[in-house]
Amino acid sequence: MGIEETVLARLLPTVDEELSLSQAASELISRLSSDPEALKMGMEPRLVGSVAKGTYLRYPDLDIFLVFPTDTAFDNMASVCERLGKANLDSMERRFADHPYVHGVFQGYEVDLVPCYHMEKGERVLSAVDRTPLHTDHIIESINAQQQNEARLLKAFMKGIGVYGADSKSRGFSGYLTELLILHYGDFSSVLNAASVWKHGEVVLTVPTVDGYEGNLIVNDPVDPRRNVASAVHIDSLSIFIHASKEYTVRPDERFFFPRKRTPMSVEEASEAISARGTRLLCAIASDGGLSDDNLHSQAHKALRGMSLLLIRKGFKVLNAKHVHNGDLHFIFELEHDTLPDAELHNGPPIWVSNSQDFLTKWKDGPFGPPFIENGKWKVFRRRMSTTAADVLRSDLKEASLGAGLSRNGIEVLDHDKALNENMMKVVSQLLDSRMSWDV
Repeated sequence: MGIEETVLARLLPTVDEELSLSQAASELISRLSSDPEALKMGMEPRLVGSVAKGTYLRYPDLDIFLVFPTDTAFDNMASVCERLGKANLDSMERRFADHPYVHGVFQGYEVDLVPCYHMEKGERVLSAVDRTPLHTDHIIESINAQQQNEARLLKAFMKGIGVYGADSKSRGFSGYLTELLILHYGDFSSVLNAASVWKHGEVVLTVPTVDGYEGNLIVNDPVDPRRNVASAVHIDSLSIFIHASKEYTVRPDERFFFPRKRTPMSVEEASEAISARGTRLLCAIASDGGLSDDNLHSQAHKALRGMSLLLIRKGFKVLNAKHVHNGDLHFIFELEHDTLPDAELHNGPPIWVSNSQDFLTKWKDGPFGPPFIENGKWKVFRRRMSTTAADVLRSDLKEASLGAGLSRNGIEVLDHDKALNENMMKVVSQLLDSRMSWDV
């Protein structure tokens, strides 16, 4: 067999697995459908997502949407969803992404119960997830049996290279988007051949376009042409997919689908790598605040950007930065330098403005000499408040935007030497080991 046939054989569920999954889904749907209060409200449970569409990989989750009439109060349908989750799911918990839902386990399968409003094609949505049942219907009506397997290949490929999922952690391609790409191009190989020559802002037309789209990749939603299905795809995820598509078409390998486990560097290896580059490390460790996965990485991306901008404002050059969820949240930075001189240049007003004399008076006894004139402005060397990058994060973090879900309290800061220890190698390795997943 060829590589793709071999891969597909690993992806396809067995007959027993298909039967078990089907029975569990049917049983849960039946239980939800027979709830008297939900029936009175006109609620209809719908199996959606990859299981309903026949494009799932082995060991899938069950996505069940509770579809309510449009005149239902949102709080009421959220309350019914939670009550049904408690009654039917083990280990139930409330979650929230763009929309509240409940998560639990039923007969060994992970389950998401999601409330939504009934929507007809072309109507405007009332909540963030109302299109999903229509997405499921569109794929079921459009895809054939061979393309279902082609979609499985594409999903496994994207998962293997780290760009599958439209959540805040992956910032990549949703399952629905992969299925639309298969429908548009025909099969897995054709998608990769096309993606090999994509450019930033590539427009993939699934229906006549609507003006005004913006995005790293643009794929019209057949269910709602006003929506870009690919809006969640980050420019880095797009770039990795383009590069991986080029690489795979030249040298196909199962490792694109099933990458090897990445082994963390040893302290000695990390020290040698960072020493050869002549750069310095800095790490901040924060509690994840009990945030759900749906919100955790969104907040972490904001915090990483906020810390990076703070360091830059204070005079440090950030060369690389990542966040890693390793029990706590670790923010790891690679800096050109982690110390700065005691003196920094402070710009004053032009000589001719009314407050220029005030500036001169304030700084005439400056610690590094009086002000001087350059290009018509007063300038002076003043004492820098923090001369190390670690001190900046310790003392000035209040100036950084960290996102609403993360607290500044209790953040531990590790300087270069403390970051290079055995307990930090999983985190440090993710910063220093830049190999693609298929090259590991």
